[in-house]
Amino acid sequence: MNTLTIKHLDFLSEISEMKRIYSVIENSLSDKDSVCLVVTSGLPDEGKTTIASGLAAIAAEQRDLRVLAVDFSWHKPSLHKLFGLAQTFDANDLDQGKSILDSVQSTHLKNLDILTAGSASHNDVNRHEDLNQQGKDIVTKAREAYDIVIIDSSSIFPVNRDMMDPVAISTDADGVVLVALANVTPRQKIKHARMLLETAGAHVVGVVVNQWKNPLF
Repeated sequence: MNTLTIKHLDFLSEISEMKRIYSVIENSLSDKDSVCLVVTSGLPDEGKTTIASGLAAIAAEQRDLRVLAVDFSWHKPSLHKLFGLAQTFDANDLDQGKSILDSVQSTHLKNLDILTAGSASHNDVNRHEDLNQQGKDIVTKAREAYDIVIIDSSSIFPVNRDMMDPVAISTDADGVVLVALANVTPRQKIKHARMLLETAGAHVVGVVVNQWKNPLF
C-alpha cells in the first residue's frame, strides 16, 4: 500500500503533490475501462473533501474523459461549497427513474460535473440500510454515464445512522484512498479503518497524509 503526502489543503489542481497522488492512483487502476474511486478518512475533518475535489479536477484536466465528483457525506456535505454550487440534488428524482444527468451540475472546469449531497429526507425505520442501497444505486448509474467517478464519502469513524457507510460503498468501487491528518490522526485509527475496508473486500490504493512537513526542511 502506498503512503503519499500533500503539504497543504489548498484546492489547487496545479500543485505537484496532488498530481503525483493522482498519477499513482491512475497507474494502479490503469487496467480499468471506467474508474470509481472512494476518498474517505478514519476521522472527520482530515481534508478528504479537498483531496477528492483536487483529484477530480486533475482527472478532468489531464484526460479527455467525463468526470463526476459525488458527495456521499450527506449528514455533513461540503463538496458543493468548494465549487460554489447549491445543494440541489433530490435523491427521490433517481428513485423515480430520472437520469443522473438531470441531477448533476457542471463546474467551471471542462469535463467535470458534481452530484451534490442529497437534500431529500429519509425518515423510515431502516434509514441507514436504505441510504447504503441508495448509494450503491447512485454509483451504478454514475458509472454508466461517466468515465471516472470520484466519491467524497463520510469518514469511517464515528459511525452514525444518518450516513452512508463508506465501507459498504467502497466495495462497489475500484479503489479507495484513505486520508489522514499528519500528527493528528491516531495510527491505530488508520490501521483499523484500513482493516475494515480490506476485510469487506475493498481495494485500498493508499494513504494520503495531509499537512505533512519534511523535518529536513
